[in-house]
Amino acid sequence: MHFAAINIFNDMLSIEWRITYTCIATFIINLPFGYVRGGFRKLSFWWFVAIHAPVPLVILIRKFHDLHLTWSLAPFLLGSFFLGQYAGRKLYKLKPWRKQKE
Repeated sequence: MHFAAINIFNDMLSIEWRITYTCIATFIINLPFGYVRGGFRKLSFWWFVAIHAPVPLVILIRKFHDLHLTWSLAPFLLGSFFLGQYAGRKLYKLKPWRKQKE
């Protein structure tokens, strides 16, 4: 009976809400990776790792919400991905966790 209640809840979520939750989760996941990326030299190995490491997590979230990557969904997901990276990098500039060499 408990599982039936979960299925009813999942059926109540419209596609718009699932997209919204996925975009919010994508943004939140990318914040720390963007923050870490702010501490590395641009185009270095770890800079690329900080950009690409959250991709599997975003794919899992998209699969969890049963969203298939389409041309109409891609701008929302890519936008929230890059906005999270950008906001994390800006947070690093406000309060870096290590001093940058000048």
